[in-house]
Amino acid sequence: MKKVFSLVLFTFFLWAGVGAQPRIIAHRGGRAEFDENTLEAFKASLDAGCRGFETDIHFTADRELVIMHDNRLDRTTDGKGYIEKTQSSYIKGIKTKEGHKVPFLEDLTALFKDYDGLYVEWEMKTTLKDYTDEMVRDYCEAVYAVVMKHKPAGSTYVFSSFDTRPLMYMHLNHPDAEIMLITGKACSRETVDLCLALGLHRLAATLNGASRETVKYAHDKGVILNLWPGTSVSDTHLAALLGADILCTDIPVEVMGYIRDNSLNIKF
Repeated sequence: MKKVFSLVLFTFFLWAGVGAQPRIIAHRGGRAEFDENTLEAFKASLDAGCRGFETDIHFTADRELVIMHDNRLDRTTDGKGYIEKTQSSYIKGIKTKEGHKVPFLEDLTALFKDYDGLYVEWEMKTTLKDYTDEMVRDYCEAVYAVVMKHKPAGSTYVFSSFDTRPLMYMHLNHPDAEIMLITGKACSRETVDLCLALGLHRLAATLNGASRETVKYAHDKGVILNLWPGTSVSDTHLAALLGADILCTDIPVEVMGYIRDNSLNIKF
């Protein structure tokens, strides 16, 4: 009963215009609803009306760009091994555990190219362990070329990472690129100030631990804020009431249905 009351109260606040109208984006295409980071997941979310997405990009051993979150193939596919140490021909021959092909970056940009007005976060999965500075340079150039080749009209494409090296490379060499720092910490003065120190104005921080004060601090500093991960409808309400600009959710179709059913002023 208490949970229902809270949801009703949150809905009233949103309907009344209290809080923000965050953009809803599908985390890995909707990882809790579909086979994550597959063309089937992104297509299903697109068909449901979603126009905001987050995905992940790795280099293979022969420097092809593959869409997958983990740096190992084992959890989500019938393959084994580290992506960065695996040839693309091997990855093209395996399937996800739900029977889908593993997409490459060209496959996903081809899917998106006919949908105007998208918002997509392209997470660059480089790490200090697996990527030398030279590899980061080559990776960034490859990612930028493929992503921007078929960018739809009126779309916002954002290059994001936990690793500051690709962010700085993009910032210096592709000034037209939108760039976002990702942190596993909450939105705070510390994380906002780090973002600003890097010369960036986009930050993805955890929903857990955020407050109205820290979100306001980010906005006062001109920082666009993505809170993640959204795992429930109530997380959508929380992100809106905190004033987030974006919520990265695992359940985009469920959230979109809730937004439609309750006529909430939240974009997806």
